Amino acid sequence: MKKNIAIITIILFIIIIICVVCISFNYKKITVSKQQNSEYEQYTKKDIYGTDVVTLIHKAIDNNKKNNVQQDKNGRYIDNNKNSIIIELVMITNENTKKTTTYRMEVIDKVGTNEFITNFNTATFKITDIQYHKQTSKIKYIQISQEVE
Repeated sequence: MKKNIAIITIILFIIIIICVVCISFNYKKITVSKQQNSEYEQYTKKDIYGTDVVTLIHKAIDNNKKNNVQQDKNGRYIDNNKNSIIIELVMITNENTKKTTTYRMEVIDKVGTNEFITNFNTATFKITDIQYHKQTSKIKYIQISQEVE
């Protein structure tokens, strides 16, 4: 009888330990996701400048490199449904007609972020769209739009 109680107690103890480990692992994963997201979301409620746009682009590219996100033949990062981040920049190309052109972050990085800062450091932008990965709840897409002055 005592042997059966000891076995049941040990099994319950093991189940409790497994539950605690799973809960702490999930909590850590959620905390890391929220922390990473907040690095980008802090820019959502305010006007941002060209230097901020470059900061976001560098963070996204560094994140993609760190997470070994694959690139297509044109050097564009491919959404991996887990931890990739893609930023698109909607720029006004004709102020009279308000015509816009959308550029991916890789284009801005390739052309040169210093050149971008030189030309757009005082231009104002806004984050107009954020999307999240369903699997991890991490940011997967950010659209930044140049504001009309």
